[in-house]
Amino acid sequence: MAKAGKQPNKAAQESARARLAAERQKAEATARRNKMFGIAAAAAALLLVVVGVIIAIGMNRPQAAEGTDGYVATLQNIPAASLDAVGPGSLTVSPAQPIPGGQVQMVDGKPRLLYIGAEYCSYCGFTRWPLTIALERFGDFEGLKATRTPAGGALGDIPTLSYLGSTYTSDYLVFKGYEMKDAQGRDLEPLSTEDEQIAQQHGMTGYPWLYWGTHTSGTPFLQPFTQGGYLPGKTGDSVAAKLADTNSPEAQGILGAANVTTAQICALTGDQPSDVCSAPGVVAAKAVLG
Repeated sequence: MAKAGKQPNKAAQESARARLAAERQKAEATARRNKMFGIAAAAAALLLVVVGVIIAIGMNRPQAAEGTDGYVATLQNIPAASLDAVGPGSLTVSPAQPIPGGQVQMVDGKPRLLYIGAEYCSYCGFTRWPLTIALERFGDFEGLKATRTPAGGALGDIPTLSYLGSTYTSDYLVFKGYEMKDAQGRDLEPLSTEDEQIAQQHGMTGYPWLYWGTHTSGTPFLQPFTQGGYLPGKTGDSVAAKLADTNSPEAQGILGAANVTTAQICALTGDQPSDVCSAPGVVAAKAVLG
C-alpha cells in the first residue's frame, strides 16, 4: 500500500517540472524576442541619426554649380579644332593694356602670369572661362573647383570655377592665381608682399586683374562676351555643351577670348610651344593684339 501511495506524488512532480520547463522556454523565447526588438529599434534609431546628419550636412554645404567631372573638365579639354574654327571670335579689342617700359617677370627661367580675383566677382567668373582654356594649352591644372558667383553680383548668378587651392604646372609658364575673397566677400588668401607691391605699382583698382609684366588686363577685356547674357542663371554644363557649336554666341565669346589670351601668353613664352602658338586660331587672334 505504501508503494502504491507514492505514485500520484511522482506524477505530480513530473507534471510540475514539465510546466516549469515550458514556462522557462516561453520566458526565454520572450526574452529573445525582446532582445531582437531592442536591437532592431536601436539600429533604426541609429539609421535615422545617420540620415539626419547626412541631410544636415547636405543642407549646410556650400552649393556649387557642378562637380569637377562636368564643365570644368570640359574647359580643360577643348579641342584644338574648335579653337581654330573660332579664331578671335567676337573679341575685337586687345584684352591687355601695355606697361611703358614693362618687362616680363621671370621665375625659374619661365615667364610668370599673375591673376588676382575673388569668388564673389562676376566679372572674374567670366574671365576664368577663357583664361583656364588658354592656360590648359600650356600646362595642366589640378584641383579646380566648380562654383557660382552670387545672384546679387554685378552680372548676376554666374557658373564659373575657382583657382583657390589649385595648382598649375607647365614647361613654358608660371601662373599664380589668387582668389582674395569668397562668395560672401570674406577674406580667403592675401597677396604676397611682392605681388601686393606689383598691384599697387601698376594701379590695380578692382577684380579681376592680370599682370603679364609687359601688360595688365582688367574688365575691358570682358566686354565683348559679358554682354551676350549667356552665362547668368545658366548651368555650367549647359554653357559648356554649346562650345561644341563654333558658331554659337558662347563659342564665339569664350573660345574667341581664349584664343586672344593664348596669343598674349605666346608673346610671353616666345611662341612656345610652337604647335599652340602657330595654330590657325591663335595666329588669327594675334591680329587683335596689334
